[in-house]
Amino acid sequence: MPEVRQISSVPRDQAAEGSSDDTYVVSNHNRWSRVVFDVKDVSSDTWCAVEFQISWHADEEARSVHDFAAVGIDFLSEDGSHIDFAYVPGLARTQIDPHSYHMAGPGYYDRSSDHSHSARVLFNFFVPAPAHHLTLTIRSWRNSHPFKICDLRIHQSVQTPSYASVESVKLQPSDRQVTAPRRAWWNLSTAPQWLNYGVAPGHPLLIRGQLINEGKASDEALALVVFRDAKGKQLPPPYEAVSSSPVLGPFLDIPIHRQARRFTLELHPPSEAATVELGFQVPADDSRISLVTPLEVSIGDELLLENILGDDVSNPLVFMEKVCDRLHLHPEAQRMRASPVDQLIDPKNFGALFTFHDRLRAIQSGEAPAISDNHLTLCGLEPWPFPEAFEWTEDPYKSPAWRLEFQSLSWLLDLAARPELGGSTRAVELALSWAQSNPWNEPKDALSTYPMSMATRAEVLLHLLALTSGSKNGKDIKRRQTLFAEIIRYGFTLSEIVSQNIFSPTLIQLRVACALLAVGRANPHFPLAAYWKSIALAQIRSAFDQLIGSDGSSIEQSLHDRLEIVSIGLLLTHSLEDEPEAKEFRERLTVRLRAALKVLVGMTDPSGMLPPLGDAPRGYHHASWLRRMISGYGRSLLADSELAEELSYPAGPRMFVSEGDGIVVFRDYERKPHWSYLCASFGEQRRENGHHNCSSFVYTARGTRWVTDPGGSIIHDTGSIRHYLTSSRAHNIASPDRHDQSSGLGLIEERMSLNHANIIRIGTNTYGPSYEHARVFLCLDNLNAIAVFDCFRGHGSPISIDGHLHFDENVAVALTSSNLAIGFHGKNRLRIVPHAVAGEYNGMTIQNGCNGRRGELQGFVSHPRGGLRPANVLTYRFSGSGDVCGGVILAINDLGFRRIMDLLATPELKAVLRMPGRESQLAQQDAATS
Repeated sequence: MPEVRQISSVPRDQAAEGSSDDTYVVSNHNRWSRVVFDVKDVSSDTWCAVEFQISWHADEEARSVHDFAAVGIDFLSEDGSHIDFAYVPGLARTQIDPHSYHMAGPGYYDRSSDHSHSARVLFNFFVPAPAHHLTLTIRSWRNSHPFKICDLRIHQSVQTPSYASVESVKLQPSDRQVTAPRRAWWNLSTAPQWLNYGVAPGHPLLIRGQLINEGKASDEALALVVFRDAKGKQLPPPYEAVSSSPVLGPFLDIPIHRQARRFTLELHPPSEAATVELGFQVPADDSRISLVTPLEVSIGDELLLENILGDDVSNPLVFMEKVCDRLHLHPEAQRMRASPVDQLIDPKNFGALFTFHDRLRAIQSGEAPAISDNHLTLCGLEPWPFPEAFEWTEDPYKSPAWRLEFQSLSWLLDLAARPELGGSTRAVELALSWAQSNPWNEPKDALSTYPMSMATRAEVLLHLLALTSGSKNGKDIKRRQTLFAEIIRYGFTLSEIVSQNIFSPTLIQLRVACALLAVGRANPHFPLAAYWKSIALAQIRSAFDQLIGSDGSSIEQSLHDRLEIVSIGLLLTHSLEDEPEAKEFRERLTVRLRAALKVLVGMTDPSGMLPPLGDAPRGYHHASWLRRMISGYGRSLLADSELAEELSYPAGPRMFVSEGDGIVVFRDYERKPHWSYLCASFGEQRRENGHHNCSSFVYTARGTRWVTDPGGSIIHDTGSIRHYLTSSRAHNIASPDRHDQSSGLGLIEERMSLNHANIIRIGTNTYGPSYEHARVFLCLDNLNAIAVFDCFRGHGSPISIDGHLHFDENVAVALTSSNLAIGFHGKNRLRIVPHAVAGEYNGMTIQNGCNGRRGELQGFVSHPRGGLRPANVLTYRFSGSGDVCGGVILAINDLGFRRIMDLLATPELKAVLRMPGRESQLAQQDAATS
C-alpha cells in the first residue's frame, strides 16, 4: 500500500447541544449551523481524503436531495493566511465557504443505512500549493432535522511508483507528474506585468486581488499607475491618492506582512481619462511573490446594477435615464433629443458586428434554420408550431435544453431572415415582448437567467438593434431606444458576473465574457464600453490560461465542452485580428488551440464522433463541426504538419495517448464501415460538473458499438438523474466493497506492445487511501478482442470488486452460463468471459431499468431530451484477501479470444497484472516471522 499519513483535526468551536468528545451535532436552524475543525500540516500539491460517519434523524424529510449537507474547505498558508484559489479539483466554488463538497441525502446510501440511520462519507480533493493548513466546516444545508458526525479522519497518501517489465516503457514517478493548468498566477519580477482597464470618469475603479509571498517574512509589491485619454496619450501625474517617484513614476505600494495578502486598489480617474494601465512588479529580484489572477474589478457602488434598478425600475428606458444621470451624459444634448439613448447609437458600429453565439451555433450544427413552415425546431426535437401569442413559459417537450434555447431567443435571428413570417419587425416585437414579460428579477422561466442563456440573448438583441439602427420610422425609433436600453442593462449584468469571477474557470465564464466583449465593441459611444471590453478580455485571457495548457491539455472533462472551448478560441483569434493590444494573446492562444486540436482529432472515432465521456449532449456530428470550424476560422493551423496528419486520419491500427488529458485511444480503421475503436478516460475528475469515470471506456468492434457511456448533460439533467449519471456506478469502472469513486486522477504506469497487441496500465487514486488500484487494458491490434482487468490492494481485509459494463441501448445481453455472457446486435455477437488473476470469481448479473432506490439506480443511459432510458448493464464480481485482480475478456470471434488467453499466459502480462511490491512485502513478512 502507498504510505498513508493521518492528519489531526481540532474542533474550533462548540457544536450544537448534544455534542461529545468524538461526536458532533449539526442543527438544522440555518446554514450557519455548523462545526468547524482546524487541520494543520497538510502537504501541498497532494490529494487529501476526508471521511467521517454521518447519522441522521429517523424522521429526516430531506432524504432524497443530493445536497443534504455541505463540507466547506478554506485553504491557509503556514502562517494562517487565507489563500484564494479559482479552482480546486474535487471541490465546488461556493459563496459561504470558499470551496465545498455537498453530501447526498440518506436515500443515496446503501439500503442497510435505512436501519442504522447512518453511513460513511468519503471524498477526495487536491491541496494546491502553497496551502499547508485547512479549515474544515461541516455545515447544515437542506436537512430538516439535526444530524451527527463522528470518527472524522483526514489523511493523505502518495501514489507509489510502479514496476517495469520486458519490452515496456518504464515511466518514472517524475514522468507521471501531470501538471494541470489549475491556476493562472503571475510570478512577479522587477519588470512590471501590465493590465489595462477602461474607466468611468467621476467613478472609482476598484481592483481586488491577492498576493502570495513565499519569500521573506516582510516584503512588498508595487502597482505602477498610468492613466491615458481616449487617444492613448498619457495623462501627466499627480493622480489622486497615488504616490509618485522620479524613478517609478506614479505607483501604489502594497506591503505584504503575511504569506497571503488580500488587497484593494481604489483609483480615482482624472476627468480626461479613458483607460488606466496597472503594472505589477516587485522591487527586488529575489522576491518570491505571485499575483493571483484573475482580479476582481468594479466601478463603485453607484454603478452597481442593483443600486440603479432599485425597487421600482422595470422599464428599460427609465433604467437608461438613471444610468445617463449617474454617468453625467451631457444634459444639454439630452434636451435637444427625444431620448438620451439616441446620442449613443451609431449605425456605423453595426456594420462589422461580431458576435459569438450565433457563429458557434453555425459551427456546431451548420446552417440549418430553426424556423420552417411556421414551426420552431430546437435541440433536435420535433418541430413546434408557432403560437398566436407567446406566454414565455412554453415547455412543450419537458426538456430543460429546449427551454434554455427557447429563452435565449437565438431563433429570433432566423425569424428576422424570413419576411413571409414577419421578418425583422416581428423578431423585434417578440424580443420586446419577452423583455416586457420578464421584468428584472421576476422571470417567467427561471432558466432564462442561466448565464449562457443571458449571454446568447444579449447578442441576439445586438443583431436586432443593428436591423433597426438606420430606420427613421417613429415606431422603429422607439423600438431601437428600448432595445438599446435593454442591451445596456445586459452589459451591466454580464460585467458583474464576469468581473466577480463567479464561474471562473469554466465554459460559462468564457461565453459570458465573449458576449460582454461583443456588447462593448458594438457600443463604443457608451461611457462604460471600454471598461466592459477590458474586463472581458482580462477574463478571457485568464480562462484560456486555466482551461487549456501550453501542451493543449485541458482540465475540462467533457470532450464536447472542450471542443466548444477550442471553437470559441478560434472565433476570438479571428475577431481580435484588428486589435493590436491583443496580438500577444492571439499568438499564445493560437499555439494552445493548435495543440488542443491535435488531441481532439486524435480522439474522434472513424465515424467522426468524440467518445461520450463526461457530459455529452447528443445531436452533434463532431467531424462536421471540426471541418466547419477549421475551414471558417482555422485554415492557418493546417500549416502544422502534425495536425494535418491527424486530420488525414491514417488507416490501420493506431494507439493515441494524451496523458495530460487523461485519454488513451486504440483504433483499427481501413476506410470501411467495419472499424474498431476503444477510448479510455483517466483524467482529473472535477466534482462540481464532472463525471466520476476515471478508467472508464467505450468499445466498438467491427462497426458495432458495444460498450458505451450513459452520457448526459448538465443542461438536460438535474436532481437524482444527474446524480446517477455522474456517479461511478453509471460508468464502465470497477468498485471495491461498493465504494464509489471520488475525485482524483489516473496516471499511466506502464505501456507496452507484445505480439501484435497493446497493453497499458493505469494507476488511479480515486478510491482514497484505503485501496491501491490499477486498471490494465489489453487490446489486439485489430481490436477483435480486448481484456480489461482491475487490480486492487487493501489493508489486508477481504475485498469484493464489482465491475460494470454499460451496453448501447440497441444491444441485447444474455447470460448463457456462469462463465459466459453474450451480446447481440443484429447478426453480430460479442463474447464476454470473466477471468480471475488473483482472488475468486463470484458471478455475473444483468440489470435493466432498475430504479427502486435513488442511490441504486442502474441499467440506464441518458435520453436526448433529458432523463433516462433503459439499457443493459452487466456486473461481474471478484473477491479475495489482500490483492484481488480480475476482469473480463470481450471477443467477437474465437481467434481473438484464444490470442488474448495466450497473451495472459506470458510472463510479461503476468508481471503487468501483479500489484507492485508484493514480492518484497511477502519477503519482509517472512523475515519478520523467522
